[in-house]
Amino acid sequence: MRRPNLLIHIGLMILASVIIVLLALLWMNLFTRHGSSVEIPDIYGLPESEAEELLDKAHLRYEVIDSVYTSEVPKGAVYDLTPKAGSRVKAGRIIFITLNASYPRNGIIPSLIDVSERQARARLVSLGFENITPSYVAGSFDDLVMGIQLPSGQALAPGTRVPLSTPLILLVSVATSDSIPHGALQPYDSIMGSGEYPLPSDSISHTSEPNEDESWM
Repeated sequence: MRRPNLLIHIGLMILASVIIVLLALLWMNLFTRHGSSVEIPDIYGLPESEAEELLDKAHLRYEVIDSVYTSEVPKGAVYDLTPKAGSRVKAGRIIFITLNASYPRNGIIPSLIDVSERQARARLVSLGFENITPSYVAGSFDDLVMGIQLPSGQALAPGTRVPLSTPLILLVSVATSDSIPHGALQPYDSIMGSGEYPLPSDSISHTSEPNEDESWM
């Protein structure tokens, strides 16, 4: 008499296990939205408000992760997105976008007097400056920075705020003319020294904190 009861209990346990597995698979399917995907709309060049509407219609969320300053798209418009437009992703996915800033990103000129050219360049690059050209001038020692100026010859004092894309001339001392690298830029020489890249006066400002980096937006 015990054997049928045992078989019934075993059968009920197997049935319960099957039901639990099926429910788990169903829950996982709903949770991961298996088989449900949407196409990322093309929002390049659109204002953030319009981009948000299109992403919302596609059941996607977004997050602004960066800003650039470019003439390729209007100010405040979407410049880049990840994943790219046309990709298929799961509904509810967060799309990371980069906006075009309203103004150029600024940096602060640090104090670099009497440091080596390599150290000065590394410092400027770490602050975000993109266009740095050395110009060699006569001095008592080799490879010491004597100042920073614009291509027009205007000196930039430590603490001056300028757009990070501004071409900078790094004045580096040399004790003899033999120390000047072949083909190197000379002071007020070549196109760079002709004033072809004037900087608008309203883009230059000064601060008493030369080591502080400038935030964007």
